[in-house]
Amino acid sequence: MTSNAGLTVGQLIEEGAAALDRAGVSYGQGTLNAWDESRWLCLAALGLPVDSPVSIESQPVSAEQAQQARSFLARRAQYEPAAYITGQAWLKGYSFRVDPRVIIPRSFLAELILGGFSPWIEDPTRVRNILDLCTGSGCLAILAAKTFPSAQVTATDLSPEALEVARSNVADYGLGDRIRLLESDLFDRLSPAQDIDLILSNPPYVPSQRKKDLPKEFLREPEMALLTKDNGMALVRQILHHAGAFLSPNGLLAVEIGHEFQSCSRLIHAECPGLEPIWIETDEQRDNVFVIDAPSLNLHSWRPLK
Repeated sequence: MTSNAGLTVGQLIEEGAAALDRAGVSYGQGTLNAWDESRWLCLAALGLPVDSPVSIESQPVSAEQAQQARSFLARRAQYEPAAYITGQAWLKGYSFRVDPRVIIPRSFLAELILGGFSPWIEDPTRVRNILDLCTGSGCLAILAAKTFPSAQVTATDLSPEALEVARSNVADYGLGDRIRLLESDLFDRLSPAQDIDLILSNPPYVPSQRKKDLPKEFLREPEMALLTKDNGMALVRQILHHAGAFLSPNGLLAVEIGHEFQSCSRLIHAECPGLEPIWIETDEQRDNVFVIDAPSLNLHSWRPLK
């Protein structure tokens, strides 16, 4: 381990990146490589902003600061997610409180939300009601409220513990008057009114049988927010079944399904004959998110397999 004498922030980050490489940790819960992960942890331990300029790396660190950073790195080397260590996750430049009660924000829907779902939504100011299913930390509900200034947002989750975290995030952004948090299994505690302009969902979609293949870091996240039955499609099936009863006549449904494109396509073709979702391709992804407008969803009704 590097001596503390004359140690700089950059050297501490380099030391940490090497330690994470040796530990064989996995990434994808906020960063994609050892250097970025180490930089995040070191800056957090030193009380410095995560977006600090590169020039910060020449700043010297004290022995006490180095010890704190190394304690964070040691925890990470034991496969604890960085976001849980720091208590903070970032999504599209927005910061959210996180802890093991919630899944770590990393949704492709964020890019689409901040883009106002153009071209499917022509005027963001005309969106009045939004529903975010499986809200977790509340991150997507908050981004939606920021993007659609006239909208009231209802955000549901089955986990009361997750909703406690979401409540803190909503308060941090001063959106308590526009975001309603509701403990509900998807639509169960909602009444169909066909007045929702946008339904969002990043539900659990990892097939339960793949649990054994997940990196150790991902197994630290709440299982109910990550894994589900029916080849990952248990909740997607329910969303497709019920969404039409809640959407306004020109409303839009947007669902993230991760790497389960094949399973989702089979489900839709089998149980919603004729329905053709639009699979979104962006700078960040392709075939991870689909959108369906209300007329299409209601034209091709859900027909469960026998």
